[in-house]
Amino acid sequence: MNKIIALWTHPRTISTAFERVMMERGDMKILHEPFSYHYYVFGENASIPQEFEDPDHPRTYPEIRDMIVREGEENSIFFKDMCAHCDTELVQDDQFLKRLTNTFLIRDPAKAIASYYAMNQDVTSQEIGLAQVARVFDRIREVTGEMPVVIDADDLENDPEGTVKAYSEAAGIPFMPESLTWEAEHKPEWDIWKKWHADAAKSTGIQKNMETFEVTIDNSDHL
Repeated sequence: MNKIIALWTHPRTISTAFERVMMERGDMKILHEPFSYHYYVFGENASIPQEFEDPDHPRTYPEIRDMIVREGEENSIFFKDMCAHCDTELVQDDQFLKRLTNTFLIRDPAKAIASYYAMNQDVTSQEIGLAQVARVFDRIREVTGEMPVVIDADDLENDPEGTVKAYSEAAGIPFMPESLTWEAEHKPEWDIWKKWHADAAKSTGIQKNMETFEVTIDNSDHL
C-alpha cells in the first residue's frame, strides 16, 4: 500500500519550506493544503477569501478526503494542511486517520500569531488554529494508539538536516540529503495563496527566520 503522509500544522510554521523539501525528493505526489477549499471556499467562517480557486478542485470534506485516498492508490502522497481547515470532520473520521501516516509541525505560538497578523490583521483565533492542532493530535493518539511524529519549527530552522533526517526515519521514508537545497522558484501548487508563500518561492533551503514584527503578543491585547 502506498504511503499517504499528512503533515498537520497551523499557519506560519514554515510548513511551506518543509513542503518544498518534500517536493525536491521527487518520489511522492504533493498535495498542497487540499482542505483549504473546505474552509475558505465551501465554508463561511474565513476572514479572507482564498486567492485562487481551481474550479475542478473538490470543496466538501468527503470529496477532498476521497480524492486524497484515490491519489494514494496510484502514488505515494505527501500533503500538508492546517488542522483548522477540517478538524471537526477529521476527528470523527477514524478510518481516514488510520489510513494516513500522521505527522505534525508546530511553532512557538508567539511567533506564529505575530507572523499571521502581519499578513492578515483580521485574523481570528479560529484561523490560528492551535486548539484544533491539539484536538487532532489527541484524537490520532486515541485512534491509532501511537505517538505521531512532531517536529518544532525552531528545531527545523536550527538543524534542517538533522531534523529532516529524524522525520524521514520516523515516517518510514528514506532520507535524501539532496532534497535540502533547491533552485528558487514559485511552485504552481502555491497559486492558491501566492503572496503567503513568497518567502518560500525565494528560498533555496531552510534557513533561520530572523523576521521581526511591529505588533506582537507583548504589545497587543488582541494578539
